[in-house]
Amino acid sequence: MARQKGKGLSGFAGVANSPLLHTQDVNSNVNDSANSIDPLEKLQAEIPAKELTTVMKGIYFDSEVWDVIEEQSQRLGRGGKSKLVNEIVKNYLQQKGLL
Repeated sequence: MARQKGKGLSGFAGVANSPLLHTQDVNSNVNDSANSIDPLEKLQAEIPAKELTTVMKGIYFDSEVWDVIEEQSQRLGRGGKSKLVNEIVKNYLQQKGLL
């Protein structure tokens, strides 16, 4: 089946000169109120950035230690390993009076 002439996709000129593009003001629904709050700024103010409260570091564990961490952290869900290791280290540092 051959394509009929003029029934294909429009070129740039055909789309750019289309009257449909000029009938709507793209800024017609913009709220010009000076009192409006940016949603992103609101979220950033309410929730501290993870980078400000945590630090990502890579460390090595002995195989038998890692096996226990894996097993114990499974029931904690997402982030369970981090939570478990963080609590263990935090408790140790508190016992030593370093934290």
